[in-house]
Amino acid sequence: MKISPFPLSDFEKIAPVLLACFPAFWTARFARGERTFSYDLELFSAEMDQEIIGTAGIHDYSFLLPGADGNPAVLQAAGLCDLGIIPAMRGRGCAAELQNFVMDRVRHETLSGKLPLIVLYTDKPGVYTGRGWREYHPDAAKEIRTEDFPSGGTFRLDASKIGKSFLTGTRNPETFEEKTVKRIRQIYEGGAVFPGKVVRSWKTWQELFSDPQYHWRLEETACFLYAGERLIEGYSTDPEHPVNGFTPVNGGSGDNKVMLNILYRGLPETLERAIRNGKLQFPVADIF
Repeated sequence: MKISPFPLSDFEKIAPVLLACFPAFWTARFARGERTFSYDLELFSAEMDQEIIGTAGIHDYSFLLPGADGNPAVLQAAGLCDLGIIPAMRGRGCAAELQNFVMDRVRHETLSGKLPLIVLYTDKPGVYTGRGWREYHPDAAKEIRTEDFPSGGTFRLDASKIGKSFLTGTRNPETFEEKTVKRIRQIYEGGAVFPGKVVRSWKTWQELFSDPQYHWRLEETACFLYAGERLIEGYSTDPEHPVNGFTPVNGGSGDNKVMLNILYRGLPETLERAIRNGKLQFPVADIF
């Protein structure tokens, strides 16, 4: 089996493999006309007899950890993603070989200057039981619930009226949608910091605003994000707002599990303690 970097510009060549490996996610995405990945990543393909039989990716994961001086520190780790083998080639050790390749890549190249921590979201944790992976169960005692903040007065945004140049910060908001987005982002960024709060890229925001399952509620100092009937996060710039007593719905909810892999010693003590006590959160809104 040959494993090599795959250029994202050749997306159409890899699309059938992604659809075969992750049908639920990509069927819905293709139906919306979205033929790109929902995050930036370094992608690898596995080939056999000059046919692509699988993929694996590495993406940046940047999150916040409250600092001792009151200012949050930005921590960067790697995320393992899109590891899949087409059904006809499963059961032959191909997934394990592909995982080993990518893990070695992360260990020796990708983590340069980053934390020795890899994050993975999967509904098949048994596939990753080797190489140091362990399932992570964060404390869900204060996880936000729809019952606490009902979904009255929500709205969806017209993504066609939210320009990339605005999201990337190269121009000021012009449309009503962009002005609404600016306020939502300001509240998110100015809201309470908890261990694991994600530093969202423009692409992550674009995904949240374009996915039809998401709808929003906006108050003067708070914003709420719902997926269908379920509230998954809320933030407020007012320290006294009750939403600050909750954390977002964790990424391990439902069939999706969070797995961690600490490659070697060197995690900051505050991060080690957060992981040990289940205080490191992985908000579901940042998982695609």
